[in-house]
Amino acid sequence: MKVRLEKKEKTPRRKRARAWELDALRGLAILLVIWDHVMFSVGHLFYIDGWEYSSSEFLNAFGTFALDYWDSELRVYGWPVFVFIFFFVSGVCTGFSGNNFLRGLRLALVALAVSLATYILDYVIGFSGTFIKFGVLHCLALSILLFTVLSLVTNLLDRVKYGRFIKAGIYLAIAAALLAVNYTYNITLYEVNTTNLVVPDYTPITGMFLFTRDWWTADYFPLLPFLGFFMIGAAVAPAAYPEGKSLLPALDGKWNRFLTVPGKYSLYIYLGIQVVAVALLWLLTLAVTGETYFF
Repeated sequence: MKVRLEKKEKTPRRKRARAWELDALRGLAILLVIWDHVMFSVGHLFYIDGWEYSSSEFLNAFGTFALDYWDSELRVYGWPVFVFIFFFVSGVCTGFSGNNFLRGLRLALVALAVSLATYILDYVIGFSGTFIKFGVLHCLALSILLFTVLSLVTNLLDRVKYGRFIKAGIYLAIAAALLAVNYTYNITLYEVNTTNLVVPDYTPITGMFLFTRDWWTADYFPLLPFLGFFMIGAAVAPAAYPEGKSLLPALDGKWNRFLTVPGKYSLYIYLGIQVVAVALLWLLTLAVTGETYFF
C-alpha cells in the first residue's frame, strides 16, 4: 500500500510593517545629506585642489557656488535641522526593529569598513581630506548599541500598566540630561559651522563625546548632542508607535515615493554617494579640462 505524502505548504513570510512618514522624514534628511556632501566635495576637494586654477568658467562658477553655500546662513541653520531629523527618526525606529543589537552591530561593522577605506584613500592613495574617524555611521551605531543595553532594563516595563509611557518618560529624561551636558560642556552646532572653536582633548577619547580637534575629520559626529536627538526619537517610539504602525495610513500613496524610497535605502545611498559623487566629479573634471588634478 502506497502512502501519498502531501507537500507541506510554506507559511508566507510576514512583511514587516513600516511607517511611511518616518521613511519620508529619513528620505528628506538623506537627500539633504547628499546635497551637503556633494557641495563639500565640489568646493573643498575639486575647486580648491584644481578647478580654481582652470580656465573653465563653468567649473569656477560651480566651485564658488559650492563654497558660497558652505558658508551661507542656509547651511549654518539648515544643517542642524536635517541632522536632528536623521537621528530623531533613527531613534523612533528602535521601536520597529526586531533586534536592535544586531542592527547596531551591523552598522558598526559598516562604519569600521568606512574608516578603513577612507584611511587608505587619504593616507595611502593621497586623496587628502577624506578620512572618517568617527562619522555619522559610527555615532549612530554606538547610539543604537547603548540604547540596546538600556532597553534590557526598560523593556521590563512592558508588563506594567502604562509602562510604555513610563519608558518614554525615562528616555526623554535621559535625552534632556544629555542635551544639558552638551549645552554645558560642548560647542554648539552653530559654532561648528561658523567658528574654529573646539573642546580641549582632556582624554584620548574626549572626541568621541564632544567636538575636539584631534578627532576632527571629513565626517565628524561625536555622541553629543546627537545621542540626545536619538533618545528623543526613542521616547516617541513607545508613546506614539506601540504597535509599530503608521500614524497616517490614509495619507500614504505614490505621492511620497520620492522621499520614502530613499528613506528605506538611506544607508546604501549614504555609502554609494560618497563614491559616485567623487567619480562623477572626477569624470567632469577630465571631460572639461582634460586633466584630473588627482592621482
